Amino acid sequence: MFEPLGLSADAVAAYRVLLANPDMSPDQLAGHLSRDDREVTEILGLLEEKGFVRRSHSDPTNLRTESPQVAFERLVGQHEIELHRKQEELSQVRSGAAALVDEYHRTIQNARHGEFERLIGTDHIVSRLLELGQNVESSVDSIVTKAPLSHVLNQAKSDDALALARGVRLRTLYPAAARHDDGVVEYAEWFRELGGQIRTAIALPVRVLIYDEKIAVVTSDPQDFSRGAVVLNTPGAIAALQALFELLWDSGADLPARPASENALRAEERELLQLLSRGLKDEAISRSLGISIRTVRRMINVLSNRVDATSRFELGARAVERGWL
Repeated sequence: MFEPLGLSADAVAAYRVLLANPDMSPDQLAGHLSRDDREVTEILGLLEEKGFVRRSHSDPTNLRTESPQVAFERLVGQHEIELHRKQEELSQVRSGAAALVDEYHRTIQNARHGEFERLIGTDHIVSRLLELGQNVESSVDSIVTKAPLSHVLNQAKSDDALALARGVRLRTLYPAAARHDDGVVEYAEWFRELGGQIRTAIALPVRVLIYDEKIAVVTSDPQDFSRGAVVLNTPGAIAALQALFELLWDSGADLPARPASENALRAEERELLQLLSRGLKDEAISRSLGISIRTVRRMINVLSNRVDATSRFELGARAVERGWL
C-alpha cells in the first residue's frame, strides 16, 4: 500500500509491532518478524529515514516510535512537490509536441493536394498509416491482396490491440490462399478474440485501407506495397471503395480455426482430398477452391508428409484409413 512512498510492507509491520511493544529490542523484533539481524537493521534504518521512529535523546541506541501523521504528511508533501514538477514537465512536453506536429503538417502540406496525397516508398507509407491509425475514431476496413509475412503480422498486433481496445471496428479481407497460411490463421484467432473480424475472398483486386469511411489508402501496385500509394478523401471515391469492400465482405467466408488435433483437417483440406479422389487435376482443384496451383501442390505435400505418403494414390489410401474420406 505504501510502497510508492518508499515504505515496504515489512517496515509497516515492524512499526506496528513497535507501537504495541515500545520496549522491544532489535533482537526481539527480529524473532517476532522471523527476520535476521541484518534485515531488521535495514528495516529500522528505513523507518528512521522516513520519520516513523527516532533515536532516544537519553540513549541513542534505543528507538522510539513517532506519530505516523507527521511522517506521512512529510512524505506525501515530498511526493506532491515531485508530482507538480513532473506535471509541469509534461505540460512543456505537450506544448513542444503540439508545435512540432503543427510544423510537420505545415511542412508536408505541399505534398497533399486537397483531395489526394501521393505516398512514395515504404517508409512514407508506413509513417502515414501510423498517423491515420492513431487518429481513427470508429472503423478501419482493409483489403489485403496477399498473406503477410509472420513478422508483419506480429508488428500489426500491437497497433490492432490498441485500436480494438479503443472500440474501433476492424474488418480485414484476405485472399483465399491465406486460409492455408498458419501465420495468418494464428493471427486471425488472436484477432477475433479481441473483437476483430476477418474473412477471405477469392478475388481481391488491390490493397485498400478505409479509415472511418472518410479516408482511403490505395496502393499504386496491387502486388508491390513499396511502389507507393495514394491517400484519398474525395467522398465519391470513398463511397465507391467502401461499396467494393462491402460487396467483397458479404461474398467472403470466415477464416477457419486451426484443427483441434493433429488428426483433424481444415474444411478446405477435406475438400481438396475429395476433389483428388474424384480424379481432378491441380488446375481444376485450383479453380474450385479459389487458390493458386502452387498452393494446391503445397497443401498436397503437407498432407502427404502428415501421413508419410509417397504418392497421391497412397495419400488417398491413408486418408481413407484415417477417416478423412
